[in-house]
Amino acid sequence: MKIIPRYMLRHYIPVFAVSLVAFVGIYLVVDFFEKIEPMLDRKLPWVEIYSYFISKIPLILTQGIPMATILAVIITLGLLKRNRELIAMETAGINPTYYVSSLVGMAMVLAFLHFSINEFLVRPLNPKLQDTWDVKVKQKKPPVWWNPENMWYREGNTIYQIRLYDRRATAMERASIFFLDPQFHLIQRLDARRIFWNGESWVAEDGLIVRFKGANTEQDWFERRKLELNVVPQDFAGRGVVPEDLGWVDLLQYIEKIEEEGYTSTPYRVELYQRLASPFATFILALLGLAVGLRQGLHEGVAAGVGISMAVAFSFLVVSSVGSGLASAGSVPPFLGVWAGNTIFILLLCFGWMKRYT
Repeated sequence: MKIIPRYMLRHYIPVFAVSLVAFVGIYLVVDFFEKIEPMLDRKLPWVEIYSYFISKIPLILTQGIPMATILAVIITLGLLKRNRELIAMETAGINPTYYVSSLVGMAMVLAFLHFSINEFLVRPLNPKLQDTWDVKVKQKKPPVWWNPENMWYREGNTIYQIRLYDRRATAMERASIFFLDPQFHLIQRLDARRIFWNGESWVAEDGLIVRFKGANTEQDWFERRKLELNVVPQDFAGRGVVPEDLGWVDLLQYIEKIEEEGYTSTPYRVELYQRLASPFATFILALLGLAVGLRQGLHEGVAAGVGISMAVAFSFLVVSSVGSGLASAGSVPPFLGVWAGNTIFILLLCFGWMKRYT
């Protein structure tokens, strides 16, 4: 690596590291004081409490990397400009594109690191975090068994077999419910194409109820029926494997499979695209930081750079969140909604660079 790119990185990396450590530290402190009381109320061992917060660090890193990236870029350029080092480079005939190229390359590395942490650390640790908080602290009943293809859940003398549970739509697809007597004998079975939560109760569509009375059975077909069940959607929000806990490739394969079977895949498509759009946002925010940093005045301080970076990052996150929300609601295609923030700010960046150098 040549002298100038190495010199830029020597200034950038320490600022990025301090920013990221500060973000993680503040997040952990706030999260600790928010959750320590209910954990102690449930008498969780300190080893388990310690393990919970340590296991959460990879998740915090994925949220902090984009913010630390833009913050470090703007502060680095602001310090170099205040020391007139950037002016000296440009006076010597060095194009700004050259001396910021190392920062662009580092942003690409950080984007890849963001994706890797999310896939190989956050996903495996997510079930452990959910078990600790939902089951041991909140004391929610865990399902008997989950996997991407089939889910079993027991509540008292009722057993649920659900082909696919859509947590965002609070709907069971191709569900079977087995009702048992105290001696664990089957007395009734309900099969339905779909069972959804209407806000107050469960409603079954296109189903069949079979009642067992000794050697005889009674069948009752229906198109739509309200059900009196002793479960609510939160009972099925435990250790769901789809989509949070699947790797990117496995999630893609799962989406393709359920689409072939005729089920809606919109929530999972949104999740799939977000896993790529979020790391790419790290790269976009770095470019935004470069655009802002290069336009800063000579006497603008570090505090101004911090404020500008926060404002830019907040605007970017708002646009991205609105797009993802519209995609989840089905108002726009998943890819278009999730990538709306990245696309809009890329266009703004292109316009800014063209205006600067034309």
